[in-house]
Amino acid sequence: MGKIPVSKVAELRRKADLTQLELAQAVGVTESTISNWEKGRNALVWFERVARLCKTLECSPEQLIDYVEAVQETGDDSPD
Repeated sequence: MGKIPVSKVAELRRKADLTQLELAQAVGVTESTISNWEKGRNALVWFERVARLCKTLECSPEQLIDYVEAVQETGDDSPD
């Protein structure tokens, strides 16, 4: 029989001494989202894919994203 993915979010959250609510606020999701992640619902497949992507590319999840300065549009299309 093969291996199945198991979420470690709860274990890592407890190790960081955070409640579900605190973790949710830190990452910008709801407390129920954290609960679902901990129970292996919804995002587990996505987590697994990110892990495989990082392993294949030999990088950390942080290295998959970059941040650039946002440019705010003025909405003014008239010439100067």
